[in-house]
Amino acid sequence: MDGSELTSQSVSAMRPGAARRVATGAVLLALVVSAFEGTVVTSAMPTITRELGGPQLYSWVFSAFLFASTVGVLVSGKLADRLGRKPVFFFGMGLFLGGSALCGLATSMPALIAFRVMQGLGAGALQPTTLTISADLYTLRERAAIQGLFTGAWGGANALGPLIGGWLVMHASWRWVFLVNLPVGLLAATLLHLSYRDPPRRVGEPLDRWGPLLAGASAALLLFALEPGGVGTRLSCALGAVLVGGMLARQQREVSMPLLPRELATDRTVLSGVAGGLFAGALLYTMSAWVPLWMTEQGGHTPLGAGLALVPMLVGWSVGSTFGVKVLVRGGMRASVGLSFAVAALGAGLLSLAASRGWGVVATFACLTVVGLGLGPAASTSLLGPQSRAPWHHRGIITSTLYAMRLLGGSLAVAAMSLARGHFALQFAIASGLTATAALGITLAAPGRAGDVAPASS
Repeated sequence: MDGSELTSQSVSAMRPGAARRVATGAVLLALVVSAFEGTVVTSAMPTITRELGGPQLYSWVFSAFLFASTVGVLVSGKLADRLGRKPVFFFGMGLFLGGSALCGLATSMPALIAFRVMQGLGAGALQPTTLTISADLYTLRERAAIQGLFTGAWGGANALGPLIGGWLVMHASWRWVFLVNLPVGLLAATLLHLSYRDPPRRVGEPLDRWGPLLAGASAALLLFALEPGGVGTRLSCALGAVLVGGMLARQQREVSMPLLPRELATDRTVLSGVAGGLFAGALLYTMSAWVPLWMTEQGGHTPLGAGLALVPMLVGWSVGSTFGVKVLVRGGMRASVGLSFAVAALGAGLLSLAASRGWGVVATFACLTVVGLGLGPAASTSLLGPQSRAPWHHRGIITSTLYAMRLLGGSLAVAAMSLARGHFALQFAIASGLTATAALGITLAAPGRAGDVAPASS
């Protein structure tokens, strides 16, 4: 069975109308709750460390979740292609909800870190699987109408996590930062079970076990190298990341089923999507992490007001995503991703000026809106373009690889920017420069014709 037949069956596997809408709502809920957990804990951590102790383990609560999520993302794509979307979705949801419940009941920092690993593995399995299911439910042209909702929800969950976490800590308990996931996750799993069934899939292909582990280990070592600490420790982690990365490159050349399928590894649309995901994640997480802190420390705003500062970016993200996908269909990755990154770089540059010259709140909101108008379409089409090139039996691994790049880019950028903590104008200027570099590179290298994003197997 070829990729076009699989794609056709995957779309027709759903009962029309209400069932597809219910399945869409289910995966949207799962995407939101798993992405939300990546940042909601930030505002709760001071309270958690006061109650559980272990302030020296503060960064490990984040690093453990990130490492586990990266491994979960890389493993889940291959499993979703081999075993089906629903089994991987339910397994990931079970891990995520079990880890969330245990985190909410933790009585020590080591226990919390261990449970965050479990939670991160589940979140890593859920996020790309939900996006893969959405790609099964809609054709490329139909996704032009739905992708803005998905990308906006993902970005909103990450950006508003600290705001909601702070509210929960102030009005309930830090434990609800984790326990709130349970009812939402159970509802999402129930809705998907009732509304979606997997299409036929290929079986018998070997599963690469070492690739995801080596990739996750290399990413984790890179992050640890950027953490505050002794120079010797950071250099050791950086050297370890290079060595493990070399082992990964050699291992990927030898396995029959690498993380990125060989027939897609030289595709310009796919490679442009990988680069776009890396830089989109870097800009999104940089804005989500440092804009609220800047508003609080230098603007004198409350945590609620600082969180609301991200709303214009999210509105711009959603609006821009809808138009960006239409540009992708008509003009290819060069127009949709390259031009969008140029707009986002302009917004980040203006935000740097706002931070250095003390522009008012209205100007700041306008700058963030411009960032969102560029970032939304850049992020969404960096995913949709490569998805459209992959046959059904590779769509899961493509989605997970791109999602891992987004996560990795954001994590590395936030860690690197922490080295310039307190110099917000410099942080935003660096973010603008990186985004402008992405815009130039993708404009020069990405395909520029609408036909270049047609499904490779159709």
